[in-house]
Amino acid sequence: MQLSQGVGILSGRIAMPRQAILSSESDLDEFLRRLSSSHISTICIEGRCPNRGLCFPHRHISVLILGDVCTRNCRFCSVKKGAKGGDFSWEEEAICSLVREADIRSLVITSVTRDDLPDYGAGHFTRIVRSLKDEFPYLKIELLIPDFMAQTRLLDLILELPVEIIGHNIETVKRLYPVIRPNSDFDRSLSVISYLSKHSPTSVRIKTSFMLGLGEKLEDARQLIQTLAQTGVEELCIGQYLSPGEGHFKVSQIYDKIDFEELAGYARSLGVKRVMAGPFVRSSFSIEEGRNGVKE
Repeated sequence: MQLSQGVGILSGRIAMPRQAILSSESDLDEFLRRLSSSHISTICIEGRCPNRGLCFPHRHISVLILGDVCTRNCRFCSVKKGAKGGDFSWEEEAICSLVREADIRSLVITSVTRDDLPDYGAGHFTRIVRSLKDEFPYLKIELLIPDFMAQTRLLDLILELPVEIIGHNIETVKRLYPVIRPNSDFDRSLSVISYLSKHSPTSVRIKTSFMLGLGEKLEDARQLIQTLAQTGVEELCIGQYLSPGEGHFKVSQIYDKIDFEELAGYARSLGVKRVMAGPFVRSSFSIEEGRNGVKE
């Protein structure tokens, strides 16, 4: 069985990633049924990720917590926006049940941004992770967190969690923030990455990601990599921006494979330990395993 990607890509410019061939159709159907009945949001679906056909057959998902309404307004993102987010009190038990019933062994946990909450949702992250680790000590967890307004007391809560990776995405170069991320702040996100890098235990890897194709030039990307390397970040993902649909920011440029390879080499030369770069690389990729080998 081939699982359809279900995402429109710019025809003729870049090839879709290889689709996973599932050995057991019934296994995938059962997993998708469990995921649907759990009512848990995933950034895979909400963000219209082109790699679902590769990840879902292996039970690789990135759950989206704190509801499905984001209080920011990033122009590249297809997640619903609003001044006030939705209810999320049910998510902790639902995620634990999904991991239990679907026998999930690794999990990415990310969230919408919740500027309407006193702790911006940091407490919810901690409760979910601790519940998961209490019941499934073998579970590998990667967190992709919002900026929590760069409040160090909240970042410290996250750094205390028993996870393998903590990520915060810089997303794009500084000069594009007013257009692409008008409610976010480049320097604030950079300070989050720097704080995490400086204060994380040795068992936790710190990660960030950004996209090409939002209006930057290659020299802008090189400068961003240099800035990120100075924070001490250990892992970096660089992918091609693909517009999720009408009403979102248009793709300014499709980059060639050689551009991604050059940027990856540059990042490594500056000391970034693990780098993955390619058109279909996304921030939830496993750096070590390459999300089943998809590198372009």
